[in-house]
Amino acid sequence: MTAIGSAYDLSAAAWRSGPAALYARLAGAMLDDAQFPLAGATVLDAGAGTGVAGEQAAARGAARVVAVDLAPRMLPRPPALSVGGDLLRLPFRDGSFDVAVAAFSLGHAPDPVQALAELRRVARSLAASAFPVGWTHVAKNVVESALVERGYRAPDWYVAFKNSAEARVGDPDRLAGLASAAGYASAGVGRIDVDGGLTTPAEMVAWRMGMAHTAPFVAGLSSAARADLTAEVEAALVGAPAVVVPMLVLSAQ
Repeated sequence: MTAIGSAYDLSAAAWRSGPAALYARLAGAMLDDAQFPLAGATVLDAGAGTGVAGEQAAARGAARVVAVDLAPRMLPRPPALSVGGDLLRLPFRDGSFDVAVAAFSLGHAPDPVQALAELRRVARSLAASAFPVGWTHVAKNVVESALVERGYRAPDWYVAFKNSAEARVGDPDRLAGLASAAGYASAGVGRIDVDGGLTTPAEMVAWRMGMAHTAPFVAGLSSAARADLTAEVEAALVGAPAVVVPMLVLSAQ
């Protein structure tokens, strides 16, 4: 397994209790903005993580959802249909799905064009999301600074991801161009702002400390050190603005 896959595997429990709630809201907004008909559709949740995008598709009428991810511990539990797999080599036949959804997963692919081409191979339509380059929130800086004071160093995979992989899909024109290069006949990218539903310091801290690049470090702290860390950053975030996330939404066919 790759370093990034291992990090997400180690973070599965923290992700479910922290970032998952935010990402579920983002996935729902992505599907509503893409406006693909989901009633009765077969849907692939590609790079699914805990499966929140698939759950949002099912809530909008999808008849069958299959989740695929490189990190098996992140995948939804039974009775959900989950498969371990790589976005660059999806383990499905051509045309297996009506719609593929890729919620913030394209930026993790070493070759986003290859990943997009694989998604086009297995599904007629695609809804995908990405963070625009440069977006941040005060909670990110507060939590990371407190972690650094305790010896944290951002993992190499995360540094590379932020500096190159994520940036490749963080510009709307470039993201649309990647989809066209992968063979989609129609590809459009819009930008929307989404209420993340995180308004309290505790919610913001659970979000940032449950991310794959921070959760393994936090888990390695003693109980007392974690409690001290949590108290410090929650106090620092009193009065912080609610989390509103700008998001790029790719709709392609």
